Amino acid sequence: MKRIKIIPAGQPLKASVAIPGSKSYTNRALLIAALTGGKVVIKNLLVSDDTHAMIACLRSLGFHCSFTDDALEVSGSVAQIEDRQYDLNANLSGTTIRFLLALAAIIPGTKVIRGRGRLNERPIAHLVESLRQLGAKIEYVDKKGYPPVRVLSSTLSPGTVAMHGTVSSQFLSALLMVAPLVGKLTIEVNGEQISRPYIDMTIEAMRQFGIKEIKNEKYKRYIVAAGQKYHAKSYTVEGDVSSASYFFAIAALTKSTLTLTNMNPKSQQADMKFLKILEDMGSTVSYGKDSITVKGAGVKAMTVNMQDCPDQAQTLAVLAAFGGGTTKITGIRSLRVKETERIVAVERELAKMGIRTESTPDSLTIHGGSPKAARIDTYGDHRMAMAFAVAGTVMEGIEINDPDAVSKTFPRVWEALESIGIALTYTYEEPSIVLIGMRGGGKSSVAKLLSKKLGREFADLDAMVEQREGMSIPEIVEKFGW
Repeated sequence: MKRIKIIPAGQPLKASVAIPGSKSYTNRALLIAALTGGKVVIKNLLVSDDTHAMIACLRSLGFHCSFTDDALEVSGSVAQIEDRQYDLNANLSGTTIRFLLALAAIIPGTKVIRGRGRLNERPIAHLVESLRQLGAKIEYVDKKGYPPVRVLSSTLSPGTVAMHGTVSSQFLSALLMVAPLVGKLTIEVNGEQISRPYIDMTIEAMRQFGIKEIKNEKYKRYIVAAGQKYHAKSYTVEGDVSSASYFFAIAALTKSTLTLTNMNPKSQQADMKFLKILEDMGSTVSYGKDSITVKGAGVKAMTVNMQDCPDQAQTLAVLAAFGGGTTKITGIRSLRVKETERIVAVERELAKMGIRTESTPDSLTIHGGSPKAARIDTYGDHRMAMAFAVAGTVMEGIEINDPDAVSKTFPRVWEALESIGIALTYTYEEPSIVLIGMRGGGKSSVAKLLSKKLGREFADLDAMVEQREGMSIPEIVEKFGW
């Protein structure tokens, strides 16, 4: 296993960091470029696991995607997609699997869309039902309500569709983006719309690609007029506010002054609201032409609703551990169906740091105090790795297991940390080799030979159990059974 140990600078920092392109805007731009037809150049896009997943799926459908410097050229048309079988793997990317499902409903062929690992445990039923309201024929390959799914139809009918607003804004974004190829589409939202800024981002991207007649009626109804076409031939992705937010948090916690470049100070991205939270804690935020600077003043306890910016709830929870009071974060129900069960994961890792927490289905309460150093598990979740790395910039001894999980959205974050004066040390542990089988099958004999040949430590489980229990294996079996 790979592990990173974070070594604090020991004093406030003054530095700048260039932030890569937004993942959310990149995957929106990739889908819309495919819907545009012809040739579209996407500049300053994020290159990460999530965006590679989208690119790979577009290539599987026959789109040509080629990199040149910091740009990607997408060419092809939905009209040229062949009527055949497609197996599309979204890997671990939630945006990819949701956006692709809507795309699959308007293109020829039989399309099986799947993810990997935890992604196949994330619900997709509300999007499936919404597409079915418009005439799509979709069936579940395995468990009802979850990927993988099989799309058997190739057209959607214009009309009105009802969607639940409380599950994922990506469902609604997916429908909005394919709407210009469907006809007039009205989306009625049942319940309160969560993650509203992500809807604003989708509408903004659609407008930049040429869709002007689109209405957002107070997040309760969306109307995309008929007779519109995407027609932009280039698009520049702005910097990712989610990625920048970890450095915003570092500035606040370490009382440093950090400037993040390649940023849109008027961005629609949801995590812009994280800056307001830091201001409420006492930090100062200033905006340049293409930069944002945070001058930190420490952290304090607070109560905050993060329904519109849930991706930074983990970061705020880590800051709250140092806040010296009780912080309550609400509006985070959606975190329970992300890359991991994020609320549970945060509670477990804060507990390692000696921080007490309580949670409800939609909230997390953190009792700040004097955190202690710990080795943090990331659960394969990029945001767990980056959020807890923030703690390591102010206290000795924080280690992050599986740090490469950040490749999902910010592959170069560790280099960026080093660039501002935070030192890192890397540890690589070889995995254990475990021999299993029936008793008396020769496991111990083979293991001893292997350990000598490979220069590895030999451990016999029977001997370990006997030593711990103070009994021989036959005695243990006679007393307790197998």
